[in-house]
Amino acid sequence: MRGSQGFTLLELLIAIAIFGLLGLGTYQMLGSVVRTDSTTREQELRLRELVRGMAAFERDLQQTLARPVRAPYGNMDAALVGENVTGEGVMVALTRTGWRNPTGVVRSRLQRVRWQLSGTTWQRHYWQVLDQAQDSQPQVQQVLDEVLSWRLRYLDQDGNWQNSWPNGMVANEESMTELPRAVELTLEHQHYGSLRRLFRLPDTAIPGAPVSSDDDDDEVPMQELSL
Repeated sequence: MRGSQGFTLLELLIAIAIFGLLGLGTYQMLGSVVRTDSTTREQELRLRELVRGMAAFERDLQQTLARPVRAPYGNMDAALVGENVTGEGVMVALTRTGWRNPTGVVRSRLQRVRWQLSGTTWQRHYWQVLDQAQDSQPQVQQVLDEVLSWRLRYLDQDGNWQNSWPNGMVANEESMTELPRAVELTLEHQHYGSLRRLFRLPDTAIPGAPVSSDDDDDEVPMQELSL
């Protein structure tokens, strides 16, 4: 009978070293897969937020109405007001229709909204009344982060691009209800660089809506409008 033979110490050390190398390689591969998956998810979430923000902005523009509003101190604001103020940033305010009312609250379907940049966050403000009082405060929605800057241009009825709206118009009834034919958005994003979109406004507004209306009474607070 031959005696049973085991592994020598050298063979055990070699086997342990091989298993250690295999384990280290597997761990590094798994870590790489996890990091790649995390980066992909982060990119997907960032892109989804960008698409959702652009869609919300487009939805507001496509539902714009020629409905001026009363500002908090009694003066009138045009149906669409676009400003590019040096040192203060870009702002656009407009009156839109299609304000959803799933709970059946007695209120107007029209809504006054304003888009602006606060730091690096693109924000959407909306009011629960059209004609505002001095204590009317907007609800603020954080739409998109990591926005470095944005710029708007407005296409007038003569086919010329304007940097603000209304552009040099006399404050009369016509200028208060005048709407551009299209709006060009240029947005600088930290990750996606310069993005340019062109939005066409509706061909037909509703100029028959009065400047003051009884359907703008104070409303019960609603759930924040989903983007």
